[in-house]
Amino acid sequence: MQLCRNRDGKLFDNSRNYPKLLREEVLDLNHNGMSQRAIARELKTSCCFIQNVLADYDSALQHLQDPPERRIMNPEVISCIETEKLMKPSVYVRELQDRLLFDGVVHPLDLLSKSAISKCFREDLYMTKKKIQQIPSESQRNENIHRQNEFLESISDLEPGTLHCFDEGSVVKTTCNRKYRNAPRGEPAFEIQWYALSVPYTINLLHSPFGIDFMNVLEGPSNGQELLLFFEEAVNLTRAVGSPVLERGDSVIMDNCAFHHGHFVEPILTALLANCRIRLLFQPPYSPEFNTCELCFHDIKEFLRRNQRLAEEETAYAI
Repeated sequence: MQLCRNRDGKLFDNSRNYPKLLREEVLDLNHNGMSQRAIARELKTSCCFIQNVLADYDSALQHLQDPPERRIMNPEVISCIETEKLMKPSVYVRELQDRLLFDGVVHPLDLLSKSAISKCFREDLYMTKKKIQQIPSESQRNENIHRQNEFLESISDLEPGTLHCFDEGSVVKTTCNRKYRNAPRGEPAFEIQWYALSVPYTINLLHSPFGIDFMNVLEGPSNGQELLLFFEEAVNLTRAVGSPVLERGDSVIMDNCAFHHGHFVEPILTALLANCRIRLLFQPPYSPEFNTCELCFHDIKEFLRRNQRLAEEETAYAI
């Protein structure tokens, strides 16, 4: 055994510095079936040296047997990944690897690693993780797509400033009741309720590209009578500059809520608006993106979540 001292004065095996010829003799004797201990006695070396030589040989042999690792990220691969991600944002990286192989975009030896595909999302496609917004499958049916195209065609010639969107939004009054508590394992958690049950509110909102035209807040759900009362007041409103909120030639867009098409509600509402030369349009089913009120409702509910105490005590004022 060849022992040397390091900087700390400790002894260590310096057998890796033995000549190459001695290493070849170790391999020859090992191939002839001699044990490591017998080889060490034959060559008068340490068993640690014999183990290091054999380990180095096995590592070099394994490296020669493994195919070279090739990773190719070309524009065709990036385009395929982008297409799959846009079609299905929730697709897993493993599924993308299978799709690249199935479509013949890459060779099995050139298959990208999961980390390489994730890096492609960030650096090549500039994609980040976001919460998925689910789209109802009914909206993709042929008849609904046809109705969406008809609606877009009907409003394509209208001036954007003449469009007014109406919608109802529900708001649940914040009660500050805590939902999670600690309890012994295997036992439920009980607690006296701090506040009364949540009270739902309804926002009737008339919205245009210029902002909010008119709104009111109801305690409880809305109905056809409240809808008619809302528009009876809206058609008589004027802005600060003196012009009416709903002018001659304007159009009102609303969704297909059940009481909007009520047996008496729809004819009365249509006649009420027609007397003012205002057109009533119903947006296609499963198409909330055609109503700008949804954007306003989002901001309202975000404000209520940030100001829970105000929303609990003065809900209508907070809205």
